[in-house]
Amino acid sequence: MEIPFEKTLANILRWRVNKNPDLIAHKFGDRETTYREFDSYANKISQGLISLDCYPDTRVAFLAKNSDYFFEFLYGTLKSRTVAVGVNWRLAPPEVSFIVNDSKSEVLFVGSEFFGLVEKIKDDLPHVKKIIAVGDVHEEWEGFVDWRDAQEDKDPLLETFSEDDVIQLYTSGTTGSPKGVQLTNANFSSANIMATYGYYRDTFKEQSVNLVCMPVFHVAGTNMGLAGYVFGCKSIIIPEVDPTLILQLVEKERIENTLFVPAVILFLIQHPEVESTDWSSLKTVVYGASPIAQDTLEKAIEIMDCEFWQVYGLTETNGAVTFLSPEDHDPSKEKLRSCGKPGHGTEIKVVDEEGKDLPVGEV
Repeated sequence: MEIPFEKTLANILRWRVNKNPDLIAHKFGDRETTYREFDSYANKISQGLISLDCYPDTRVAFLAKNSDYFFEFLYGTLKSRTVAVGVNWRLAPPEVSFIVNDSKSEVLFVGSEFFGLVEKIKDDLPHVKKIIAVGDVHEEWEGFVDWRDAQEDKDPLLETFSEDDVIQLYTSGTTGSPKGVQLTNANFSSANIMATYGYYRDTFKEQSVNLVCMPVFHVAGTNMGLAGYVFGCKSIIIPEVDPTLILQLVEKERIENTLFVPAVILFLIQHPEVESTDWSSLKTVVYGASPIAQDTLEKAIEIMDCEFWQVYGLTETNGAVTFLSPEDHDPSKEKLRSCGKPGHGTEIKVVDEEGKDLPVGEV
């Protein structure tokens, strides 16, 4: 059965739950969640948001490291037609305050590592009407699990539309304040369809095992997690990049697909345990977001012995728009410095300073 990419994300995930209710959706630490349980938690979160008068298009922010709770939260926002706002936990308090206020987020979910940060700025967040503690207990804020489990396990079944914003991620340039990028259901449908012609084409399938280690406040981490649910995979989620843990999980969980930035690839191939790690399960490594040294890439391909896909894109394009395929990673083709070819449905042109098209060979 083909995946109904034409549907909204909420309805694609409902379709997936109905198709594979008892398969494992994700694992975080020792906590495994089936697709049926994932759906139930999302029902409760959606009802909780609706009970807080979070109407469709209301922004709700999440400031915490990666966890299964983030994706429960995200699915809950999809069902309630609210918009998830990913907040970069590496930012300073004034920048966090800016994002929460710029997005006009009305609920703020906060991981325990960032309680102190939010305590400093909470009085400067005029739109926030409730703060929910994710992880450890906070003496003032209601805990995520207690809040979630107090809600009704009932899908609100709100009608969703392709033009609905579903997530707002912030991207920073070299100057100025972070910019909020609003991504819609249609954006995600197009990105998923494009990727089926790229790195999803062979190895993303029901119960293939994916590693989600890139931060979920970034489009790379969010996309890797969502793709896992869309394709019926089992996602292994870790809080943040930890090279030792990644090597352990590749072997223990038999990881098949993952996405790394070049710096992580370098950390891994320099790790003292890299040569003793069993990489035989790994089928696909997607990498991008910054340039990679050719010797680093060649060494990684030698060690990991799997397909490598380089992707190039930006938050505004919902991730990748060009792909350097495994076939083009043959060093004899001298294409390892390239970011690849346009993805399915993508048009790219090179223009001069006046916006005029340039001929082939011109820079």
